[in-house]
Amino acid sequence: GVYLLRVKSSLITANTVAGFYLFLLSVLSLATIVSPARGGMIGRLIKEVLSSLLSTPGAAFVLLILILVSVVIFFNTSLDTSIGAAGNALVATFNYLKNLWSRGDEDKEAGEREPLFTTKGMGDSKEADSGLVTATAVPSAPLTNMPGDQVWEYPPLDILTDSIGAKAARGDIKQNAAIIEQTLESFGIQAKVVEVNTGPAVTQYALEIALGTKLTKITSLANDIALALAAPTGTVRIEAPIPGKSLVGIEVPNITPEIVPLKSVLASANMQKTKSKLGLALGLDVSGQSVVDDLGKMPHLLMAGSTGSGKSVAINAFISTILFRATPSEVKFILIDPKIVELSNWNGIPHLLTEVITNTEKVLSALRWSISEMEKRYKLFAEVKARNIDMYNEISGFQALPYIVIIIDELADVMLFAPVEVEDAVTRLAQMSRAVGIHMILATQRPSVDVLTGLIKANIPSRMTFNVTSQVDSRVIIDQVGGEKLLGRGDMLYVPPTASKPQRIQGPFVSEPEINKLIEFLTKSGV
Repeated sequence: GVYLLRVKSSLITANTVAGFYLFLLSVLSLATIVSPARGGMIGRLIKEVLSSLLSTPGAAFVLLILILVSVVIFFNTSLDTSIGAAGNALVATFNYLKNLWSRGDEDKEAGEREPLFTTKGMGDSKEADSGLVTATAVPSAPLTNMPGDQVWEYPPLDILTDSIGAKAARGDIKQNAAIIEQTLESFGIQAKVVEVNTGPAVTQYALEIALGTKLTKITSLANDIALALAAPTGTVRIEAPIPGKSLVGIEVPNITPEIVPLKSVLASANMQKTKSKLGLALGLDVSGQSVVDDLGKMPHLLMAGSTGSGKSVAINAFISTILFRATPSEVKFILIDPKIVELSNWNGIPHLLTEVITNTEKVLSALRWSISEMEKRYKLFAEVKARNIDMYNEISGFQALPYIVIIIDELADVMLFAPVEVEDAVTRLAQMSRAVGIHMILATQRPSVDVLTGLIKANIPSRMTFNVTSQVDSRVIIDQVGGEKLLGRGDMLYVPPTASKPQRIQGPFVSEPEINKLIEFLTKSGV
């Protein structure tokens, strides 16, 4: 209690008392000049004395000076400091009023601006008022069947080319197997080649090693084996062990790789078995078998690869795969292409929700619209007690909701524009959008930690890396090395959500003329 009394007594000084009363009397007198009924008897008395001596304007000027002096006395500061603080306060007040004025002008012009993001054929969400969506409202109506949906003609595979280029040149396989065995034996490792898998880009030699041999001894000899084989690229990749087998695989690049046409994968038995509309043709593995996966089960895909590694070609192949198997009412696309040249050709196809987005400023609006659409679908599912989009389409009795595939071909450009907002939007979609049928494919040629943040990676388990420049980049995208040893031109490592080890695949190739034929067929389908 004594301490509190001391604190209070230190605050009440002669300066504060004199400054306070001088300020109070000056304000009362000034208020009387402005309005005679407001200053009270004391204010009226002081005003009459000063007015008789200095006139009313002179009295007002003196009172303003006294108010400033009272502030100086009360705060025990200098006159120039008080004037500077007052000036800053006036400037801040002016800027605030100016911002309010300009904001009012912007609100008046908002209706005349070009919309940032509009959709074709889908209603805008009711959640636009919640602040999540800045997209311009479109007429609120359910997605209706398009004129040609009931007689939709799927594009024929004849649009695509059967084969591209010559077969792969692998060299003397028997001689290479003998060289591998001799090289390992020279380092004290007993091994025998028991299986050879011939893939389009690499040939895998499967080794059976003696009991008690450490795998690290073999993996550390990758450069020595490459030297002995005179590998075309100077590197070999060792897979120890091969998943599902008690063997060690040594992947040697072919002298000339074989290009995998998209048609061969689409016509394969594995693709025919896949009933999902979101099935993706990934390519051929090291044994020449077609690899197909379902984007709906991934449920999102993270891709990385340097320039010329085949990343954009793979994206076009994935889009083509879906277009060959799905109608516009079953799958919709939102294509985001900050580089402008990679995905712009797809403009005009009926599967697009909006034109291909090339303006970075519109990307965030599109992501916010997707979040709003996701929340809207969850409310619809709750009304009919459906757990996912497939169940809703079966039991709702209404028009089936389409899947929505969001593809961003250069995440780095988008992250540079608004890193925090884009990361939040992507993370929220990755966490919650699977059940409502919204899926993402995110690609970047710069897999750094500021682009592929830990939060994004934690919510997107499916990864795909093409050739990258360093082991660091490979670790960022697939959490292990190996991407730096890929050959480029579609050679990839794919990590599905159900596996921890990557699978080496040669991606399919779809040429520009083939894409143009597919687009022409779709735009002329009467939809």
